[in-house]
Order: sequence, then structure tokens, then C-alpha cells
Amino acid sequence: MLDLKAIKVFLAVAELRSMTAAARRLGLSQSAVSQAIRQLEEYIGAVLVDRMHRPLLLTAAGFALRQRGAALVGEAESLYKAVREQAGGTAQMLRLGMVDSFAATIGPALIKELLSSAVHLHVSSGLAPGLGEALRERRLDMIVTTDAAENGATVERHRLLHERYVLLVSRPLARAHPGVSIAELAKLAPLVRFNSDSHIGATIEHYLGELGIAPPHRLEIDTADSLVAMVAAGVGWALITPLCLMQARADPAQVVPLPLPGVGCSRELTLVSRHGEYGDLPRTIAQRVAAIFASEGRSQLQRLAPWLGDTVTVL
Repeated sequence: MLDLKAIKVFLAVAELRSMTAAARRLGLSQSAVSQAIRQLEEYIGAVLVDRMHRPLLLTAAGFALRQRGAALVGEAESLYKAVREQAGGTAQMLRLGMVDSFAATIGPALIKELLSSAVHLHVSSGLAPGLGEALRERRLDMIVTTDAAENGATVERHRLLHERYVLLVSRPLARAHPGVSIAELAKLAPLVRFNSDSHIGATIEHYLGELGIAPPHRLEIDTADSLVAMVAAGVGWALITPLCLMQARADPAQVVPLPLPGVGCSRELTLVSRHGEYGDLPRTIAQRVAAIFASEGRSQLQRLAPWLGDTVTVL
């Protein structure tokens, strides 16, 4: 029989492409990680990791084990949880991934409540595509994502929030050009873009393309905090979501959110989990998100602009 612990070590090495990093994540020594990989290779009779490259590369055999091994470890963990629950125990771990803007705003209050129903929580944040891949590879159990691609019979989805993008300008620019249009802004100052690899960046590019506006690519930012700071400093203007404004703790004395003309553009946040593995917990989480936003989130947005609270709809 294959050693599930050794496979879990291998999966960490395959993901991080470094035995040192895998050892740090797993709380093991580097020699223990190296030995586990070597023993796994001896048992299988094939080299799994090409150690001549830095960062490490998987061989064809290693790639095949990664594809099947993640599902094998995930099924073993699911079996353990199911047996524990039937025995009256509590779930030992919930691995929850969240897009950054949700993790920094609704996330803390949600995690505080979840700690009462799980012994241990492992929380990750990042971009939607990376979270979706982690869910498919069973490295995460549930994700809060903006990526509609996570569909299929193997997952269940619970819609959380729908938010409309807004235009963001510095207060001096808003005073100097009241009622300025996006087309006019594109001539006045640079567009401070979100990273084009992100879901939010791609959505903004699509929206501007539909308007026939193509600002020059001069500045891309990875985080909402940095983007809002750039706008506040007068570097340029931006399109942003309400949750991202909350994440960046936008100062109404420095920046002015403005509604987009017409239909505008929007995004939806959804909780996605593997179907049936956590009973009613996904639905419970969705209900708690609605309550947290109603009690805390909407009022934070209204402090930035009275109308801003209406740009987010609880689903």
C-alpha cells in the first residue's frame, strides 16, 4: 500500500517546487522530506522529481502521481471526517480559501464565528484562479471566489454577494472636473489598473473595451491598498469594487467614489465546496456572510458615500 503521509509530503513538494519550502509548511526537517520522497520513489520504482533543476520539476511519473494523489489524499481525509462525525466528534480541519478583498473585509468576522464549529481552520487568500485550482486538487475544502468557472456536478455553489464596480478619483480631481466622464478621464490622467492576470483586472478591461475606451497600459497594481493609495496621491484614476474599497480602508477625505454610467459592470462572490462533503455547513456560512455584511459591511460603505451601500446586494 502507498503511504498516504508520503504522498502528502510529495504533493507539498510538487506544489512548492522546493523540498525546503515543503518542509517548512509541513513542520518537518528537510532531510525527512527528502527521505519520504526517496522512499516513495523506491516503492513505486520510478523517479518522481527531477532534482537537477531549480526550482524542482516533476517527471512524467511525478506529474501522474500529483494528478491522482491529490484526489487519493482528499478522499482519505473525507473518510476520516465522516467517521469522526458519525462517532460524535468534530471536524478536525476546514481549509477555506477566499479572494483577498473578501478575506480582508467579511473574512475576520466569519472566521471568528467558524472557530466555534471546527477544531482547526486553515485559511488561504489569493486570486480566484489559484483558489479554484486548489479546490480541484483538494488542497482546499471550500472557496469564496469570483470565478464562475467552478461549476459541475462535483461542486455545490452558494451565492453570497453581488457588487457593482465604481469609478474612483482623487478629491482634487473630482473638484477640478465635476461630472467628468471615463472617456475624459482617460485623456486627463493614467488609468491605475489592477493586475491583468486577476479576475477583477480582466473584468475592467472587458468593460472599457465595450465602451470603446483604451487607456494606455502604464501602471498595473497587485493590491487594492496600493491602488487606492495611488489614486489618493493623484497618480491616476481607477475602477474598483466596494469590497476592495473597504479592504483598502479608503479615506473619503482623499478619494471620491462615483457611480459608473448606465448598467456599468459587476461581479458576484460565491461559496464553492465539493458536493455533500460538509452537510449544511456551506449554507450556514452563506447565511452568516449575509448577516455580517448587513450588520457591519453596509455601514462601512455608507461612510465613504451614502449611496455606496446600495452597490452591494446580499444574495
